[in-house]
Amino acid sequence: MRGAGSTLTVAVPGGFDLARAVCSYGYFLLAPNRWEPRARALYRPLQGEGERLIGVVVDQPGGGGELRVRCGVRVSRAEAEALRGQVRRMLRLDEDFSAWRRLHPQARQAGFDRLFRSPTVFEDIVKTITGCNVSWPNTMRMNALLCEHVGGSGFPTPGQLAAVRPDALKRRCKVGYRAQRIVGLARRVAAGELDLGWFEDPRRTTEELEGRLLEIHGIGPYAAANICQLLGRYDRLAIDSETYRHFRQQHGLVEGKAGRIADRRIEAHFARFAPYQFLAYWFELWQGYQVRFGEAHQWEAATDGPKFTANHLKGSGLKGAVEDAGRASLRSGAAAPMRADATSLKRAR
Repeated sequence: MRGAGSTLTVAVPGGFDLARAVCSYGYFLLAPNRWEPRARALYRPLQGEGERLIGVVVDQPGGGGELRVRCGVRVSRAEAEALRGQVRRMLRLDEDFSAWRRLHPQARQAGFDRLFRSPTVFEDIVKTITGCNVSWPNTMRMNALLCEHVGGSGFPTPGQLAAVRPDALKRRCKVGYRAQRIVGLARRVAAGELDLGWFEDPRRTTEELEGRLLEIHGIGPYAAANICQLLGRYDRLAIDSETYRHFRQQHGLVEGKAGRIADRRIEAHFARFAPYQFLAYWFELWQGYQVRFGEAHQWEAATDGPKFTANHLKGSGLKGAVEDAGRASLRSGAAAPMRADATSLKRAR
């Protein structure tokens, strides 16, 4: 790497593939994440000491073994550990998926387990709020504007969002009614009234997590279930219009049917995969997307991200995708060596 930035390494489990782990959940398409298919690398700013933004490039030289994290600046020992922790969280490197692999042979064959998430619980919650009752392209725009206008190119911290008036956030970041919810959450966290570390305590049950999440203004059943899976609890299904679309195309759900009766049918379908119902659902859904749009590690946010709309996904184009994908592998190939220069690191910073 050129320049004076630090280079860190992060150990990974055997068989870990960076492209497959990153390109596994839609948040990899949301700012400030930037996946580069040709370089097979993730660019984004992470938090250093004192909320210092540090642009990093994460790749896996040679396509296997430890990760390389190249920083745009020199980092202290404390910052290095913090950055490693954020990378480990994003890629769920500390989760054990052995039981899931035994339960779902097709997913095991495809190497499907880790779902990409954010470096902090706060970012995951805000991203979930921006994904409710809105099209995916608008979710992408909200996150890009939050990073541009509030986060200084990184994802905004609770302190940064707490300092913004809801009406200003609504106007500048196009978040609509979500502005009050996002600012209210940020102010509670910044004031110490809401301890997000509580949610990452492995001693908490899913029922406890779900109950506390539902107490947060703006978090309903769908959002709570989605945040639960982001916390590593997969025994809740985040059911929304996209779930109904998938079940109409793949499992014969009658057009126009939704609500509790449809939800019970969906829950029953995945019950045999407990406590990994969400992973089983997402395996079906994500494989279907890849049949339609190509392997996820080849997607470009600017060109492929906007395709995830009702008009693109409705119809019979995905019929049979689950069966085909179940036999196929999520082959990612070898990671190409990457050369990073000061310009590319500045873009990530």
